[in-house]
Amino acid sequence: MNNEAERLMTEALRRVRLSDSFCPIEIGHKIGLDRPHSEAAARALSNAGVLVLGFDMAAHFTPDFRKSRARTAPAKRPRR
Repeated sequence: MNNEAERLMTEALRRVRLSDSFCPIEIGHKIGLDRPHSEAAARALSNAGVLVLGFDMAAHFTPDFRKSRARTAPAKRPRR
């Protein structure tokens, strides 16, 4: 991944829940990327297995990425 893709992923994780979809172009615009650079960064994240892109550039995080980023609840110990 390049620097722009890392910045886009960091900002998306800050602004969007893992289960939501978002527009990577809008998020890229908020961090100072123009449309072509935002699209290229989103495609790089898609190739890396982080995002799933729709035909209209709507994006959501892949199930594998969500599982890797999910917070695990501490295991409850059985009462004695």
